[in-house]
Amino acid sequence: MVFEDCVCFRLGKTVRRVTRAYRQEISKYKLTHGQFFMMVAIYEEEGLLPSELAEKTSQDRATTTGLLDRLEKDGWVIRKADRDDRRSLRIFHTRKASEHKKNIITLFEKTNQKFLNCFTQSEWSQMQDFLSRLDQFNDSNQSF
Repeated sequence: MVFEDCVCFRLGKTVRRVTRAYRQEISKYKLTHGQFFMMVAIYEEEGLLPSELAEKTSQDRATTTGLLDRLEKDGWVIRKADRDDRRSLRIFHTRKASEHKKNIITLFEKTNQKFLNCFTQSEWSQMQDFLSRLDQFNDSNQSF
């Protein structure tokens, strides 16, 4: 087997390239890659619990909490007590985040579309199937 044929190597290399495509643009907002995608998730569905955001973004809860702590400190999000269960905190974007929402969503959509343009509709469907298979393999706790 050749090193370049390693699935982990190829996926990691691709992820780094995709990340670089966003990095320069999101730096204007002083957001990290993780914070940027967390904000996109919050814009898409506001008022989620941190555990729900962790699930939505495929992050562990500790990572999600760290991202939310930093976003709150920097004025992007606010935690509000749940109306039905005051022990639970729901996540909402702030006025600052509202001011940048259109630009951030546009950046997300345009950059994503650049990568989607590498595929035909059929190829993208196949790619999604391939990635889902890899996710299922990992979730099935198959040993090596």
